[in-house]
Amino acid sequence: MIYLQNLKKQFGPKMLFDDISFHLRPKERVGLVGENGTGKTTLLRVITNKIGLDSGKVVLRKGAHSALLEQELGIAGGTVLERVVHGDSHFSEVQREMERLENDSDYHKRAPEEWSRRYGHLQHDFERLGGYERESRAKTILLGLAFKPDQLDQPLEKFSGGWRMRAELARLLLQNPEVLLLDEPTNHLDLQSVIWLESFLKNYDGSILLISHDRRFLNALVGRIIELDRGQLTVYTGNYDTYEQLKEERISQLEAQAATQSRRIGQVERFIERFRAKNTKATQVKSKIKMLEKMEKVETFKQTKTIQFRFPQPKRTGRIVAELKDVCKSYGDVTVYRDFSILLERGFKVALVGENGAGKSTFLKLLAGVIDYQEGEIKLGTNVTRAYFAQHQIEILDGSHTVLESLEEDAGHLLRTAKQSILGAFLFSGDDVQKKVSVLSGGERSRLSLARMLASPASLLLLDEPTNHLDMRSCEMLAAALADYQGTLVTISHDRYFLDGIINRVWEVNDGTIKEYVGSYSDYQWAKSRETETTAGTLAESTASEKSSASKKDKNRKRKEAEARNQRYRRLKPLQDRLKKVEQKMESVMREKQTVETQLADSSWYEDNRKSDRVATLDRQKELAQEESALMAEWDQLSEQIEDTQNTPTS
Repeated sequence: MIYLQNLKKQFGPKMLFDDISFHLRPKERVGLVGENGTGKTTLLRVITNKIGLDSGKVVLRKGAHSALLEQELGIAGGTVLERVVHGDSHFSEVQREMERLENDSDYHKRAPEEWSRRYGHLQHDFERLGGYERESRAKTILLGLAFKPDQLDQPLEKFSGGWRMRAELARLLLQNPEVLLLDEPTNHLDLQSVIWLESFLKNYDGSILLISHDRRFLNALVGRIIELDRGQLTVYTGNYDTYEQLKEERISQLEAQAATQSRRIGQVERFIERFRAKNTKATQVKSKIKMLEKMEKVETFKQTKTIQFRFPQPKRTGRIVAELKDVCKSYGDVTVYRDFSILLERGFKVALVGENGAGKSTFLKLLAGVIDYQEGEIKLGTNVTRAYFAQHQIEILDGSHTVLESLEEDAGHLLRTAKQSILGAFLFSGDDVQKKVSVLSGGERSRLSLARMLASPASLLLLDEPTNHLDMRSCEMLAAALADYQGTLVTISHDRYFLDGIINRVWEVNDGTIKEYVGSYSDYQWAKSRETETTAGTLAESTASEKSSASKKDKNRKRKEAEARNQRYRRLKPLQDRLKKVEQKMESVMREKQTVETQLADSSWYEDNRKSDRVATLDRQKELAQEESALMAEWDQLSEQIEDTQNTPTS
């Protein structure tokens, strides 16, 4: 579907892509991982031609479209539904041109055949883009992403950045591009929306290249992982868990090879040093020196320093940490809680779950004391102090302070080495601690805010989506700190893997009430599945006769559909088999071509090889380039034939 060929991109002294190549296959789901700053987002922007390259090219199959969900949004007007339905410029252009022709009666009378031909082409495009069912599909997607029906006709500009991001995601999903590029798509979603999106993408018909720090999201979707590290792409087959396992094995192998090479280099250097002054050994010494100069050093993985640090623990509280008694909370005419009571006890580590608008954030804010309530009472227990983390709090950091000075606002009592260790644990090391807060990225500000909170933790932590804007390693660091935390915790998070490692109960918020499930998030999912099975069993008994009748009516329809599928399959199978062979051959040719070009770029190779060898290698380079071009043309033709066959109705 997409070929990345010998991409090179450099910003100042930093090499982001150093001659990288990759093939994203049709209908494939691939995860793109790497530490912050390695160039993952830049790669997605290169693919969509938003950023230029120093050299190399991106080849997208002819007629295919790609679309990118970025972390930063531009300004868009109109209502939520209008933005999603008409946000595709090509669709809007087709619709406008159809309306223009429909109203141009003079043109229709003057050249009826030409008018019909043009209108027919436009109508074909309109149908291909889902024009007739476009609005209903848009509503389905928006509701899946937790918009309420009465919000769809409201101006988009009235919504927060997180909700506008959801609308942008809905716009791209409705476009249904052949290649979908997603940069942290779950950052602004609640848990239910993440689960819906995961299910939607599992059935997505195109190719997906995905950046995400959500391990379970990656595990559920991708079949390959590509890691971007120090300008190079490394491909791993499998999901994220498999990638971690394979990477550990690769690290061990490279370290063993590097150790063997280091010993060999040491032996050669000792030989050179010992016999350098002896005339009888001069030829051997020169040979050894030349061998060392030509030796390609085995590069091990750049290991990020792991900080071992135990965060300070809060003072021990009484058994009751917080009590809500007969609390009433309303926003205007909307009542969220009425006569609501609950106890939060010491040691509880709670995940709040529930549909959007159920009252999760309101409950967290009530506990934090950042919003008022109309009736009832909220009491904190003995020795209870509380700290509240929400995304908007990132904005109140003092931009004129350095990272270290910002931490000192909450951790002035700690020694400097302890402060630096805390910052190191949240990936601020060396000169990073002297950076001004004003120049930090969103992810860096999140890490700094969390470091400030955990440097002097309260006995009650209240966290609203703490993993947003964090990379995988930062999420793991935060999860480790919270697992070690001995106080009481209430959190909202869409990251199921993160929740599983820290919580000991789930509170499901629904219609102003809370239902408790004791255990991890996985335990909660198991309990919910049992509840669903019980409900489904009851419904199945009551509708058994209806299903039996419906199945008889559907029998002929299903038989005809099966025949049509078989007929299409017989046409598609040889094309798909040939396409697979072409792709395998193309990847082999690209690898060999890259090896040859690396040889030709090495000046020492011209000194060490005879002219006949050099000529043969140059000839081979030309052959490979021609073969690559021919394979690319065949790949393009086969892809078009497959697409045409899939889109042609079978009679």
